[in-house]
Amino acid sequence: MNSNNQKTNIIIHEILFWKQNKMLPEQYCDYLLALYNQGNEVEDIKTAKSKFSFASFAPSILICTLIPISLFVIYFTELSFVLQTAILTGFVVSLFFAGIYYSNKELILPVIYIAIAMIMLLQTVGFSDAFFKGDKHITYAILFFNCLMWILCGRFMKLLYFTLGGAVGTILLVVSILI
Repeated sequence: MNSNNQKTNIIIHEILFWKQNKMLPEQYCDYLLALYNQGNEVEDIKTAKSKFSFASFAPSILICTLIPISLFVIYFTELSFVLQTAILTGFVVSLFFAGIYYSNKELILPVIYIAIAMIMLLQTVGFSDAFFKGDKHITYAILFFNCLMWILCGRFMKLLYFTLGGAVGTILLVVSILI
């Protein structure tokens, strides 16, 4: 009987792990927990994710620092255009990999998405300045394209902040052009 109880405890801990890491929907995990625990309540295992610590926010802080660094690289350095592009592309690629790595973390994924969008916006405006020597019409077209991409990404991925950001950006751009 002891071996049977030990196996049940292992299964219960595994189901709790699935529930915490969102590997299965919460309702399924609750059903399985009730089934294996014979209807008794099971306390969730407390993880480091539920505690407030600097380690849980460190990746978000590092990701948020990429935006000012990108601004610095584009506007305040005398680096060649190719080197600026390589650095910003490296930032975007590293953010994509961070997005894949942190795909199950709810807190950090929006920060990664926003950082990618902002760096790509800076990079496309940098392209516009480098290739078209600051032509206003090309810059407006690139900004409209970025806002459209934000709206499409917001609709496709069901992210309200991207949809709203693209819509507000488009409205501000239209107002800026008309004034």
